[in-house]
Amino acid sequence: MKLKTLLGASLLVAAWAGGAFAQTRLVTLGTHGGPLPSTTRSQPANALMVGDKVYVIDAGDGVLRQLYAAGIDLRKVRQIFITHDHDDHNAGWGSLLGVQWDLGIWPVDVYAPSAKSMMNGFLQYFSVNARIRQADSKSGKLPPEKAFHAHDIQGNGLVFKDELISVTAQENCHYKVDPAADAKRADQDRSYALRIQTPDKTIVFSGDTGQCPALTAFAKDADLLVHDVIDLHLTREIMRRQHVPDAVVDVMIRHMTEEHTVPEDIGLLAKDAGVKKVILTHLVPGGDEPDTRYTDGVRKHFSGPVEVARDLMVFE
Repeated sequence: MKLKTLLGASLLVAAWAGGAFAQTRLVTLGTHGGPLPSTTRSQPANALMVGDKVYVIDAGDGVLRQLYAAGIDLRKVRQIFITHDHDDHNAGWGSLLGVQWDLGIWPVDVYAPSAKSMMNGFLQYFSVNARIRQADSKSGKLPPEKAFHAHDIQGNGLVFKDELISVTAQENCHYKVDPAADAKRADQDRSYALRIQTPDKTIVFSGDTGQCPALTAFAKDADLLVHDVIDLHLTREIMRRQHVPDAVVDVMIRHMTEEHTVPEDIGLLAKDAGVKKVILTHLVPGGDEPDTRYTDGVRKHFSGPVEVARDLMVFE
């Protein structure tokens, strides 16, 4: 698959919008991991362009701006998929829905572990705005509760299918829980990887995950494995330079060690699954460190191509 620069992305999107392309394209809209803001990267979000449709996978803060920056027509976004309900993955979806409603773009369907709960919250905070705009415009807009539809992801299996793509979910290993209490855990409190089959590509989004044997079979023979990544050593160094107390550092590093993935483990997964290419995203710390901080570890085990994603890169 060929990587395009931001300039190339604009040209590709323009050509795609004109109907010149039918194959799959992936735009990494946001590539920074964690809820804290970054001056160089937006929070996790992706746009999968297939034929004349755009599917959004994760919608962290800034997703609306990033869609505009990529030149993507919001009228083509009718499905949004959230891998898990951490705020760096879902904080921007309400803003996206709000502007879609303003522009008369509906229906829009949202799929997430707690999609219905999130939708109820969105409708509540959006209700005053919708009522005022309705009165101002007298446009007869469809009420938001009828324009948008929420679908909870409830376990492994097929989530969505249309004439272009199918989306299958597999619970990953992002949330560490007491196995004895697992059966009582709410379906909403789960994190998923997504496998998306298009007419010409198989793309697997790991979501946020720790080491996860179940993902090896799930990612089998994928054309693209889009995986979150962390540099634990550099992350620890940065927190200490910022005078974060050692006790806090230790707790954060434990979480990141157990619930995220280092490059070497991604390389093992990619090798065992036989994927064709790895795209590293959700970078932590995701600053100005060289790409080799992430790619070298993957390449210890995986001989295929490895790319570190940046915002608004296009993969085809």
